[in-house]
Amino acid sequence: MTKELGAQSAATELRMPLDTKVVIWVFCGAVGAGLGFAVPWLLQFAARHPIPYADTVRFLGSFSSPAMVIGRPVALAALGLVIGLFVTYHAAVLRISDESITIVEGDDSRVITRDQVGGVFRHGGKVRIESPVGRVLFDDDVEGGKAAIASAFRRHGYPWEGA
Repeated sequence: MTKELGAQSAATELRMPLDTKVVIWVFCGAVGAGLGFAVPWLLQFAARHPIPYADTVRFLGSFSSPAMVIGRPVALAALGLVIGLFVTYHAAVLRISDESITIVEGDDSRVITRDQVGGVFRHGGKVRIESPVGRVLFDDDVEGGKAAIASAFRRHGYPWEGA
């Protein structure tokens, strides 16, 4: 998502939109819940093959009390949700201004000044910012779509090298 910050600041912010975060959270939670329902079947299936500790695996897959039948998917859905929250929290946020680029990933923040930037381009789904001597200053996924990302860097006068 590209967002113009207030009138006093001409900075452009590239970040993961809330609807994308919600999709990731729901997906991770659903995968966890699905795995919670499938664990007994997977353990019983594995126990039918010649694996070490087959009796232990069979025993772990045999729990069928209501607390386990309901609790296992709920616990693994919560674990999936935590993983989804972790992934979205650490997604890069770029604040691009005429003077600098501020990169925030989770609790970490760093600033790349204009004179440190030699070139900016996309490769695959990632954006790479390099210094004039070719040192990689940033190389990670950035939300916003190809056109919005290129436009944000060009609007602030950074050397966009992408097509």
